[in-house]
Amino acid sequence: MDFELTEPKTEEEFEEYYRLRYERLRKPLGLPPGAERDDPAEPASMHIVAKVDGRVVAAGCWAMGMRQEENRRIPFVRFRQMAIDHEFDNRGIGIALARYIEKAARQTGAKEILGNVRLEVVPYFERLGYVVKGTGETLFDDVEHMSMVKSLS
Repeated sequence: MDFELTEPKTEEEFEEYYRLRYERLRKPLGLPPGAERDDPAEPASMHIVAKVDGRVVAAGCWAMGMRQEENRRIPFVRFRQMAIDHEFDNRGIGIALARYIEKAARQTGAKEILGNVRLEVVPYFERLGYVVKGTGETLFDDVEHMSMVKSLS
C-alpha cells in the first residue's frame, strides 16, 4: 500500500488531521470535540499526516524541548497524539510516522524522544525501541500512561 507522509498544509488537511486525533484519542474517552487541541504544547508542535489517495489516514505531532542534566542542556523531542484510522491499522503507517519523527528529531539535534504512552500501546512502542522509564502522567482522570524514551545517539 502506498502512502505519503507530509505536514498538513491546507485548512482541509488540518481539519482531517484534528478530526482523526479526536475520533481515535479523545472521543472514546467521552471528551468533547476540541479536546484534541487542548495540550499546552499544541501551538509549538510540528504536525505530520499520512495520506492514502489524498485522504488523511494517520496523524501525529511532536514538540521540541530542552532539559537540564548536570551542567548541560539536553535537547529532546516529545512525541504526542499518534492516531491511525482503524481501516489502516497494522499496515506499517505507524512505524513510518515514528521513523519520520525520529529522523526529524535527529536533524534538529535532539538526543532522545520522550512520550507519555497509554498502557495499551506500551508494547508497540517497545517494539520501536522505546524504553519504559516509569509511570507517566495520568490524563483525563483515569487513563494511565507510562513515561517512555528512545535514545537517538
